Formats: sequence, C-alpha cells, structure tokens
Amino acid sequence: MKEDTILKRFFVIQRLHFHILHRELEKHGIHPGQPPMIMIISKHEGMTQNQIAEKLNVRPATVAIMLKRMEKAGLIHRKQDETDRRLQRVYLTEKGKSHCDFLKEQMKRMESIATKGFSEEEKLQLANLLDRIIANLRTHARGDSND
Repeated sequence: MKEDTILKRFFVIQRLHFHILHRELEKHGIHPGQPPMIMIISKHEGMTQNQIAEKLNVRPATVAIMLKRMEKAGLIHRKQDETDRRLQRVYLTEKGKSHCDFLKEQMKRMESIATKGFSEEEKLQLANLLDRIIANLRTHARGDSND
C-alpha cells in the first residue's frame, strides 16, 4: 500500500495501531479511551479532573464521564483535596496500576512490531524526524507560524 502523503501514512499507522491494541485491550476489559487517562494519572498521581482534561486536550465534562466509568471499574479513586475542599484529586488503585503496567508492556510490544527490521540508527533517525514534525505542528498550533 503506497500512500501519497506523510499525513496519510500517519493516519494509516494510527488506525492499524488502534486496531491491534484494541484487540488486546478488549481481552483485559480496558475501554479504548482509558489508556491515555491511566498513563497520565500514573505519571501525575493526585491530578484534578481539570488538569487531566487540559493534558488530554478534552473538555472537563468528558473527563468526568471517563473518570466515573473508571471509578466504577475499580481503576481509580478520588480524594478530596485537603486544602481546597472543592477539588478532588485522582489516584490509581492497585487494579489501575496493574492495567498501567500492562499498557506499558503493550506499548513496548507495539513499538517492537512497528520497527521490526529497523536498525538502531534507523530508529533514532525516525524518532528525530518525528520530533521535528511534532515541533512544527506545535509551533503552528500555538500560532507562532508565519504560514
């Protein structure tokens, strides 16, 4: 399959990645929208709903629905902030931490599948090129671009 643009290739990669990963997540009862939340909460235990929404670039109401589902599944628990009673801080439960470990293993597996046959030099070169694309898009998203 030959794609004619770089962005079309990214789209194909994203769809294939989602399809493969979704099969594994389904086997473990993980909803497709939960991995980014689990990973963010793991890195920043005690974040608020609004902070999570900002990191994921989604509305706080969307996060509220996802957190409710994750709490019901036993993946997270919330604690009221000790200094500001209006805030609730979010933490992973042991089950959530176990899911996080599983997700990390799956991400390593996916990267291994995606880069099969690549030399270490090629992997580094690809990572550098992708970092440049990310930087370009971030600059444009902030409006710093002259295009």
